[in-house]
Amino acid sequence: MGDANTPEELKFGSAYNYWIKTDAGFDLSRGSPEKITVKTTKDPIMIAPKKTALIIIDMQNYFLHEKLFDNGPGRESVPLMMETVCSCRKAGIPVVWCNMGMNEADRYTLPPSYLAMSYKRDNATFNQSIGTVSIPGQAKPIDMGGKLIKGSWNAELWGPLKAFAEEGYKLGTDVHIWKNRFSALCGHQPLELWLQENQITTTLWGGVVTDVCVWGSMLDAYYKGYDMVMVKELANTTSPDFVVKTAYRNTENWGWLTSTSSLMEGIEQASA
Repeated sequence: MGDANTPEELKFGSAYNYWIKTDAGFDLSRGSPEKITVKTTKDPIMIAPKKTALIIIDMQNYFLHEKLFDNGPGRESVPLMMETVCSCRKAGIPVVWCNMGMNEADRYTLPPSYLAMSYKRDNATFNQSIGTVSIPGQAKPIDMGGKLIKGSWNAELWGPLKAFAEEGYKLGTDVHIWKNRFSALCGHQPLELWLQENQITTTLWGGVVTDVCVWGSMLDAYYKGYDMVMVKELANTTSPDFVVKTAYRNTENWGWLTSTSSLMEGIEQASA
């Protein structure tokens, strides 16, 4: 903890990387003149748009399509997710669509623990074909391709999110980044390089599933020194309620838990 500047102000960190705690909450902006105040379940936080990223994990056909996975909460979160993304785009907060995507080399480097867990759901491990699927409106069954392999149908963003994200790519507000582990920051993942190159210090999180890939990514973000904030309605799972409560509690211990309404309200007030 750094020296206190006033009795009401505490500085945590160094001259280059720090938080400031005041009666108004935690300032995570690292001295940025542009700030957005976001209410959380604890203290309010002040974030800098250019140093913040909204990272959305694994909103792919394999985890969301009704023919592949009974994930109603995931599909139901999409309209609000799109609204929140639009708000972040306007505020200058970059949006990262971070998805599971393997290549041929990964079948030789993935550990047995990953391969065994992957096999449980559909008797196929990463990269193996998961067959075809018939979808209303399509004349022929769709080849789903290798399980979560880059370029396959099952690894694409689900439903309206695909075209929606592509709009963001064209605008320069959104980026797409692959990962080959449940955590987006396990080891040397492309996401970490992107965060470093863009000088991101605060990470907002959502996607599927709350207690596995989202939480695993957040945990590694914490260990690597990033501010971590879960946006409650954007993180979804089919796991039991007690599992979700555990993820929420740990989020509050090591970071912050906020809501889509609080985030969008903060963005709107900052632009007024």
